[in-house]
Amino acid sequence: MVRFTLMPSSPRRQQGAVTVLLGFTLVVLIGFAGLAIDLGRFFVVKSELQNAVDACALAAASQLRPGQNNASALTKAVAYGRLFSTGGLGNLDAIKNRANFQSEVVAIAADQITFSDTINGTYLDSSSANYNTAAYAKCSYPLSGLPIYFMQLINPDFVSQTVSAMAVATQAPSASVCAIPVGVCKASGGTASNNYNLTPGQWLVAKGAAPYGTGNFGWIDFTPPNGGANELADLLQGSGQCEMVAGAKVGEQGQKTSLDVAWNSRFGVYKNGGGNPSLSDAPPDFTGYAYSTDSKSWPSAFNAYSGTPTVPGVVNFQTARSGHLAYQSGAPFGTSGGYSAVSSANLVTYGRDRRLAVAPVVDCSVWNTSGNAQPSVEGWACVLMLSPMNVGSAPNEATLEYIGLSNVAGSPCASSGAAGTAGPLVPVMAQ
Repeated sequence: MVRFTLMPSSPRRQQGAVTVLLGFTLVVLIGFAGLAIDLGRFFVVKSELQNAVDACALAAASQLRPGQNNASALTKAVAYGRLFSTGGLGNLDAIKNRANFQSEVVAIAADQITFSDTINGTYLDSSSANYNTAAYAKCSYPLSGLPIYFMQLINPDFVSQTVSAMAVATQAPSASVCAIPVGVCKASGGTASNNYNLTPGQWLVAKGAAPYGTGNFGWIDFTPPNGGANELADLLQGSGQCEMVAGAKVGEQGQKTSLDVAWNSRFGVYKNGGGNPSLSDAPPDFTGYAYSTDSKSWPSAFNAYSGTPTVPGVVNFQTARSGHLAYQSGAPFGTSGGYSAVSSANLVTYGRDRRLAVAPVVDCSVWNTSGNAQPSVEGWACVLMLSPMNVGSAPNEATLEYIGLSNVAGSPCASSGAAGTAGPLVPVMAQ
């Protein structure tokens, strides 16, 4: 009889099987670890790139001027967008955005900043887009050639990766308003529906008595009874915004000739000597070009913003701003009394949107009843600051031009289609 004996498996064979399983397990574990490490690196790079393009888009959008016929708007938008790549004036490394664990500058090129009339429209570069209708700025940046380390263990073809980021920004009215501390007086019977019985293009003269006498706007206190000349000066020299809503009560400040230093800074006209505002802490507008009723300036006293001049060589505000024209040195203007005007080059470098401003509309007749009376804010006006105060032969009182309501479509103080908002405009992310 034949007998069969079952022999036990060889321990050596079992060890071989374990080795194979361990090998497969290590490949899988290394693959997951590599995936986590490489993807984690790319996530950090993506975040760095997103910060860079966000800053680019917001800066570019701040220079868009839809509806204002500003031929240099897109050129400036590109320059502002690239500021965080180039470092800007003086090539300041501190403001350059970096990526790849801060090892390289995000060098956004001019053709990577594009513009469109609508958020979902076709985006074109600055040479092809329409500067008068472009309302959205987009910055895109791909960072290629990022090495893949661990994932190559799974697939040798995984050598490098490209990480991209994109951002779109536009302008929208801010929630808090009041650009300059003046109250525009509504005319008798005026309401928002009839422009408060004011005519767009009309020149407004500061009231000069307390309680207010003649004139159709006056300095006001946004925090009655605590405000004063210093508070008003800070608003004029600084960002020019404060927490203000329709219906808020405002106080009367009378004629504040002491505000000439702060007022004039928006024209790029600065008082000489220590303790006075500078270009950095009180930036000017893009132009200091001024207007008065003098026969050599703007004798019609109407629509200096976009009107046709009647004096040879004189230009309207839109033209002056697009050319960065400085405050005039000849009659009827010029500087004296310790004032100096900055150059056109400084207006290009430091200029901001400073002379087109939002101002509350109030019933100034309320002040005539009592010096302590406080009228309510009834609406918002878009106004143009016309000339410096107490400088050379310039008017010694502030003057404004009424452009219209700040919250209607097409107003230079509000974006196109922004009816029902209060302004002023600020850049905001759209995508």
